[in-house]
Amino acid sequence: MVARQSRSDRRELVRERVFDAVSLTAAVALVATIVLFFLQLFIASRDSRAAFGLPFLWRSEWNPVTEQFGALPMIVGTLITGFGALLVSTPFALGVAIFLADYASKRVAGPVKSLIGLLGGLPSVIFGLWGLFVLVPLVSRFEVWFGHLVGSEALVTAGTTGVGLLSAILLLAIMILPFSASLILESLIVVPAELREGALALGATKWDTIQNIELPYVRRSTVGALVLALGRALGETMAVTMVIGNGIRMPHSLFDPSNTLASAIANQFLEATSPLYISSLIELGLVLFVLAILINVAARMILRRGVET
Repeated sequence: MVARQSRSDRRELVRERVFDAVSLTAAVALVATIVLFFLQLFIASRDSRAAFGLPFLWRSEWNPVTEQFGALPMIVGTLITGFGALLVSTPFALGVAIFLADYASKRVAGPVKSLIGLLGGLPSVIFGLWGLFVLVPLVSRFEVWFGHLVGSEALVTAGTTGVGLLSAILLLAIMILPFSASLILESLIVVPAELREGALALGATKWDTIQNIELPYVRRSTVGALVLALGRALGETMAVTMVIGNGIRMPHSLFDPSNTLASAIANQFLEATSPLYISSLIELGLVLFVLAILINVAARMILRRGVET
C-alpha cells in the first residue's frame, strides 16, 4: 500500500513538474514574441529613424513624392478617434451594464447579453460596410444641417461626403460598446450582495445604492475596462479605414477627412516602393505598438490596484 502511494506520489510530482515546465515555456514564449515584434519593427524602421530622428513624431508633412514623412497627423487622428469613441460610448456602456446588473430580469438579461456578445464578435469589415452605407450618409446630412446652422458654406459643401473623424468616432464607439459594457457588467456582478441589501435595508433607493455603493466599489475596475476599450479603439483598422476619409493632413474639425496610424499603414503599405517610404510606414507601426503596450500596462495597473483595494 505504501509502495503504491509512493508511486502515485511520484507520478503526481512528475505531472506537476511537466505542467510547471510547459507553463513557464508558454510564458517565456509570449514575452519573447512581444520582444521580437518590437525588435523587428525597430530594426525595419531604421532608415526612417536615421532620416528624420525623433522629430518624426511631430512632423506634419507626409509626402511620398518628396519622401518627407511625419507621423503627427496620424497620431492626432488616432488619439481623437480613440478618445472620442471612448467619450461617446462610456455613458451607454455604463447604462447597459447597470440595467443588466440591477434592473433587468433573467428572462431579459440573457438575450441582451447574447446580443452584446454577438455584436462584439462581428468582423470589423461588417461594421465598416454598415458605417459606409448607413452612418456616413447620416453624418453627411448632419454636416449640412450644422453648416446651415452656423452659416458655414464650406461645411454645407463638404457635407456631400460624410466621411471624416466624426464618422470614425461614432463607428468606433459602437464597436467598443459591447467590450466595455461586458467588462463593467462583470465588475458590477461581483459587488457583494450584503452591500446592496444593507443599503436598501437602511432606506436607500435602488438608484442611491447604485450611485453611492456599487459605482464607487467598481470605480477602478471600470476605469481599467475603459482603458482596455481605448486600446482596442486605437488599434482598429479596417472599419476606420472605410469611413475616416484617409486624409494625410492635420484635421481642423471633426468633419475633416483624416487618418489613423493603423489606417495609414493599411492604405499605403502595398503602394510603398522606396525603402524610406516603407521604413516610415513601419515606424508608424512601431509608434502604434508602443502606444498599445503603454495603454494595456496602464489598464492592468489600474485593475490590479482595484483588486487590492
